[in-house]
Amino acid sequence: MTSSFLAVPDTTMKACPDILTTNLEEKPVLEKRDADYEDDAYVSISTLANSAPPGWIMHVHPRGFIYWSNPRYKAIVDADLRIPAFLEKANQFCTHCAELDLDEDMEAHVVGGMEASFCLFVNHRQCVAGYELTNVKTRHVKDMTTNGLLRARRLYWNFIAYHPSHKPNSPHGFEEAIDALRSYYHEYLVYGGKCIAPFSKAECEELLNVLHRAKDEENSGQPATAALLGWLLKDVYSFRSADRYGQVTREEQKTYRQLLSRPPSFTPKQSPATRLFLLFLVNIPFFGIPQTYLAYVKNASEFRGHLQGLKQNWETYTLQLVKEYSDFILIATVLLSATVGLLTINDIGETCRVAAILSAFAALGSVTVGVFFVWRHQRNAHMPASFTYLHNARYSALGLSGHALLLSLPPVLLVWSLIAFTVAALAYALQDISQASTWIIFGLFVMMLLAVMAGVYTFSTIWQWQSNEGWWAGLFHWRRNKGRAESSSV
Repeated sequence: MTSSFLAVPDTTMKACPDILTTNLEEKPVLEKRDADYEDDAYVSISTLANSAPPGWIMHVHPRGFIYWSNPRYKAIVDADLRIPAFLEKANQFCTHCAELDLDEDMEAHVVGGMEASFCLFVNHRQCVAGYELTNVKTRHVKDMTTNGLLRARRLYWNFIAYHPSHKPNSPHGFEEAIDALRSYYHEYLVYGGKCIAPFSKAECEELLNVLHRAKDEENSGQPATAALLGWLLKDVYSFRSADRYGQVTREEQKTYRQLLSRPPSFTPKQSPATRLFLLFLVNIPFFGIPQTYLAYVKNASEFRGHLQGLKQNWETYTLQLVKEYSDFILIATVLLSATVGLLTINDIGETCRVAAILSAFAALGSVTVGVFFVWRHQRNAHMPASFTYLHNARYSALGLSGHALLLSLPPVLLVWSLIAFTVAALAYALQDISQASTWIIFGLFVMMLLAVMAGVYTFSTIWQWQSNEGWWAGLFHWRRNKGRAESSSV
């Protein structure tokens, strides 16, 4: 629709004298309103004498803002008609609506204010809306495509969400909303955390209770209920459009949802030298610890169709970091005290002293960084902070891998502090003793070291699926394949 209604000739305006705001026409309307006041009808804001210009009705949204409707010309306007310039253009729009031959249950809504060049046509009978009048007329709705119908329903319920006060609720709204919420709730029961519905399980339960109570009430057509239905079904149809609702087979939908459920790759394009450098840092000086924190960040940034799930992931992520860092701080504090105690001994050797100092520095660094990380993550544990956090982490110089390196600093520094303290304790134990005692102490140290390494390796890989054969079996894999090939040929 073009903006021709904004510049209608004077002859057209003369053809519709009833929409002109002259003093002669105001008197009958005022007299009618005065007659209404004589009744005992309950007076609302919309029925006040000076609430709207002649021919218009003012409606109040449950949130408190107002909009206007002209029942005769089936026009809906959001602009303030108390301003004469806007009222004049709204009357011109009514003149144009008179020429459109709208169906009985249709309306025309000016989108974007009175200066807009298009309008939205609303069909309340079929619960569709669109910017082309021909497509949304009742006799042409059946000719829509599936995707077109989903879009028309989304536009309609978006309109109802912001204009709920002038029309009664459509009975189809309750039916579709309750059926959609039940479907999402059942999907949560079947698929659990893999469900990608636009509402969480708790939200589905609460919304179903609200809708059932509203449907059972006598005044189910209240504006607040219509606004809720509009908001809910707008999101439902937005999700259905994205989910290809009613357009794919079961296998196609399964494949499509599997693609959606896969976490996106947050690794920026990096040069081979950068990837090799990161691989070296993660596995050698950082002992592979950043891989755990990289998994944490990826899980916190995983989005499955509703913000409630993202909020839960972010809160779990921050609480997990705070708890782990608190444990590391406690251990590092104890280790720092032991290292300082070792340094107070007067006759320690040079090797022992240097290792103890390095251990103290590493423990102090672990405590300092851990305390700062706990403070920052506790202060920004809410949803708005997560978007900035994840965006900056993703687009940093080294991407999420570099961010995982920084997150792993408290445990990595603690490990280096333990190693340095072990070296210091071993050096102190070996100084000024006989050769036999040296070998005994060294042998016991090696045994304990092997036991610790076995425990650390076992519980580092026990949550990953392991083969029944040992790691050394791969060395003879080629011989087994050769023997099987010879036996099959015989």
